[in-house]
Amino acid sequence: MSQIRNKLLRDLFTEAEFDREHDEVKEIEAAVRHLVNEIAETIAEKEPLFNNTVLQSGSFYEDLKVEGPNEFDFMICLENLSQPDVCEVKEIPFRSVGDPGYVHVQVRDSDLRLSWQRYVSKKKQNLKPKTMLEKFQTLVNYALAEKREHFHEKLSKNFEAELRKIPVTLKLIWNGTKYTNYEISVDLVLCIRMAGWPNDSDVRERYNRSHPSYEMIRQATQEGYHLIASCIGESGKPRPCWRLSFSRAEGILLRHLSETSQLVHKAAVKILKVLRKKNESQLCLYEEEVDFSDPDVAFDYLGVPECSYLITWAFHSYILKTMFLHEWFEYPEDSYWTQEKLARRVYSVLERIFKSLSKKDIRSFWLPEYKLFNFRASYP
Repeated sequence: MSQIRNKLLRDLFTEAEFDREHDEVKEIEAAVRHLVNEIAETIAEKEPLFNNTVLQSGSFYEDLKVEGPNEFDFMICLENLSQPDVCEVKEIPFRSVGDPGYVHVQVRDSDLRLSWQRYVSKKKQNLKPKTMLEKFQTLVNYALAEKREHFHEKLSKNFEAELRKIPVTLKLIWNGTKYTNYEISVDLVLCIRMAGWPNDSDVRERYNRSHPSYEMIRQATQEGYHLIASCIGESGKPRPCWRLSFSRAEGILLRHLSETSQLVHKAAVKILKVLRKKNESQLCLYEEEVDFSDPDVAFDYLGVPECSYLITWAFHSYILKTMFLHEWFEYPEDSYWTQEKLARRVYSVLERIFKSLSKKDIRSFWLPEYKLFNFRASYP
């Protein structure tokens, strides 16, 4: 986008860009996609309960990836739990701070619940996401060992699969020509697809037929949402539960917004992502030390290592995407996103970020009461 007049923005955009059409970039993407599909198929063969569909997600497939093809995201959607009326969302009880972004999940179908009984809590009948994630990691490692020789010759055969707070992350090394000894991270997120739209979302109330992007938003919300298995709960608590995900809806919006090359939606996001990476450490927030004089708080932390009392809230790329969507929703007309308005839009999003960080309060685009930085002592 050489027509960007502001030199600083032009330099940042140049730094963000890489040649997605380069043969080796396409080769890397195809190799990663093949690897993930092989893993998913092997998992389903080894453990039929984990029969799945692979969904591409994240910035690479939204054409918003910056700097290089070093990160890929896939959702591994459990098919038999994703059928209509099989699963039911339940609010997490007894929370000091309400947060609709995190929920419990129960299997409504009695026959299916029996099949999943090793992953269902005996007392409350909730699906146990941590147990499922641990099994998922075991299956991923099995698939990596089983199919090791089937993967691309330029991928190092020394794979690592790490269970983090939410995804199982693969650490790969690519040895090509342009990209030599190149580190690639692949996130595999275990999820359940849900039809309909969450009752706690107000997005349908915020737009109507007069909204310039009415059809785009309507299409996005018709795609449903997902429940993501997570080892942590609201406020960073060590409470395994399920997190609501709207990545499919976000992907639809972002792809639509990037279709017109004369507008700067995509350029703004990429510039902001480079700025985020340059200032990542300064954008972190830290939760204050836990108040153990509160019996409820003390109970939450029984058996938790002391080193985890201080929670680091990293300003991830997803939060940046959320701030961009808030900006776009407030200024949906194309006239706000022309070339000459790029600096204004970038500055406006940065203002939003600054205000939100100052208040330690960043709200989901989809759920107004879902706080992406949900500090324990903060109430709506």
